[in-house]
Amino acid sequence: MNMENQKKWFIYVGDHHEGPFTPDEVFEKQKAGITNDESFVWCEGMGDWQALTQVSELFQELQKRRQREVKVKTEGKAEPKTENRMSAKIDASPNQDSSSPTETHTRKNNGKKIAITLGAGIFVLFALSLGTLAVLSRSSSDEFHSTLRPTLTKMVDRFSFLSGMFKLIPSLNDVKSDELKELEQAAIGVPDLGVKIAIALSIADPNRPFFYISSNLPHKTKFDFYLIGNNETLLNKLQLNTQTTATLHFGFGKTEVVSSDGGQPLPKGEYQVYVTEANDQDESIKSLIASYPPNRANVPLPVQIPNGSHFLYTKTFFLGGERDQTYLTRLKAFHDKVKQNADKEMTELKQYSDTLFSQFSTFTGDFNKIYNAKKATPVMKLNWKKNSETWLQINNQLEQTIQTWTKETLQNEFFYGKAYELVKSSYESMKKLFTMESAYIEKPEDKN
Repeated sequence: MNMENQKKWFIYVGDHHEGPFTPDEVFEKQKAGITNDESFVWCEGMGDWQALTQVSELFQELQKRRQREVKVKTEGKAEPKTENRMSAKIDASPNQDSSSPTETHTRKNNGKKIAITLGAGIFVLFALSLGTLAVLSRSSSDEFHSTLRPTLTKMVDRFSFLSGMFKLIPSLNDVKSDELKELEQAAIGVPDLGVKIAIALSIADPNRPFFYISSNLPHKTKFDFYLIGNNETLLNKLQLNTQTTATLHFGFGKTEVVSSDGGQPLPKGEYQVYVTEANDQDESIKSLIASYPPNRANVPLPVQIPNGSHFLYTKTFFLGGERDQTYLTRLKAFHDKVKQNADKEMTELKQYSDTLFSQFSTFTGDFNKIYNAKKATPVMKLNWKKNSETWLQINNQLEQTIQTWTKETLQNEFFYGKAYELVKSSYESMKKLFTMESAYIEKPEDKN
């Protein structure tokens, strides 16, 4: 039995697994776009399901089949050999000068030598060209590399075995080595067999961070970046959400510098970065994206990220410098201050809530008595007037304070900002209600 074609491989397709399959059958499913190299596989003897790229036995078998298919396609395009009809005619001519067998053998040997020499020269020239491209892809400037990328990408897509020779992204000295490898891997392969996305942080200037992105998605694909700060890690800030964009240029792109409101540096801390296709994508690219297998990270999504995104990639970064002892000391001091302010805010919120509830109960109770009575008595009207004056005095005091609770202030300076927003909303509703009730009482003839 051919051990390479044993039916022993199970593979996850969608939300279920299928199999067992031979390597040939797995390869056919990849060609049909049903699975890709990131699909999970298993066979007897494995401890758990693993991504196909991590199962070297099966992955190498598929690579061999891809190389054989490329070789067959390449040889199929070679020009067919044809006989030299003119030579045949000359050989058949009765007037042709005859040559000795020795001379004929010598000419044939010379022709073979010329053909071998010519073939060797072409091979050497091709190898030198590949070598030159490989060197240029690893040593050229970012600007020149962007000129080479279209050629490099097409060659690697057609001949996957060249992926280790060429560098499909420019040389980056401001990226960590592991992130650089992720960028290089994401640029390899066609999206029909699985979309790849990778991002890396530039560490050149911690106060002016920006991101690189690489992908095997089409040229000029646009991406939206969403940065969501981890509230417990942000220094001198209670929350921070921002976003930016990037566009691929033959598999590679980068964002602008990411900043806070008003161009201020981002607060130091941990951020979750979400990347998905842009809403304003060109229609031609949007239609291509729709034809690729979806690739979404299985993570809870912030509200502002479109849930219908075809692709979603996420990664955690620490921005603003190192997570060193100085940062931890300052973060603790900030949290201690926030806690102290939070206790004060809780007391203040209770006072505002009690005051509003008391006033609401008082003037609404007076209004209901007047509304339900057939005729308001002098005592009812006196109580309404007295309690209205009290409310107006309290209202004047609250107005000056509550109007300082802007959306930005509540987000950045108040621990219980959401609760303050509810108090502010309740206050505005009470003002409208008091105005309506006062108008009703002052014009009793409009009661019906």
